[in-house]
Amino acid sequence: MRRQVIDPLVRREVIETWGNDCWLELPGCTHVGAEDDHIVPYSHGGMDTVPNIRRACKHCNASRQDRVLYGYGARLHMVIVPPGSCDREAMDYIDAHKQPGDPVVSFTGLARAMGLTEPSVGERRAVAMAWSGAYRQFAVSQEPVDVWLTRTMPNSRRHPRMLDEWVALDYDIHVLDPGFEVEWERAAGEEARRRVRQWYALHLSQALIDSRQSRRRARLVQLGLRADAAKVAARPVW
Repeated sequence: MRRQVIDPLVRREVIETWGNDCWLELPGCTHVGAEDDHIVPYSHGGMDTVPNIRRACKHCNASRQDRVLYGYGARLHMVIVPPGSCDREAMDYIDAHKQPGDPVVSFTGLARAMGLTEPSVGERRAVAMAWSGAYRQFAVSQEPVDVWLTRTMPNSRRHPRMLDEWVALDYDIHVLDPGFEVEWERAAGEEARRRVRQWYALHLSQALIDSRQSRRRARLVQLGLRADAAKVAARPVW
């Protein structure tokens, strides 16, 4: 089924109600609304209505694809940890907060499922591809399921500013940092210590994430996209 052109009257009301600035603010955003973006994606049954449309720049509309905003489908919980803490702090945190049946996507868990205890460079790439595939599928899922994903480096070759994308899409982000000294002692070998130095060079912290998310969520509130649905009648629902 082909997507229909948005009614000009609907577009005009969208601009009058929410403005013509790009609502997504993904990396590379031009901030100028040039296209109509469906909050609940058109492929998921999103309607051509004022509550379900905000203006987006061409870059962000194309970059978003059909990824859903947190709470409009799958709820993604991103747990960022240094290289040596994947099995410890991350899984302890997830086990303490997830509900029975919540999917968990972790590099170590995927490697273990493949029977890899000390993966080679090629095997690590295969595991990373499996992680990315699971992430992409859950990111576009319209099912209201909580998904927990662990990650060391919040970037990839395809998405060098992955963390910025997570903030823009309002994912639940947690940084678990036991401290450089602890991670340095855990690291076995020069390669492991190189990854530890690389991680701490990012200067990630929960305080930094909270500050960025506070600003982003304030913007989403202005757009009628983040608040109790009972209080914000314009918020589209499934």
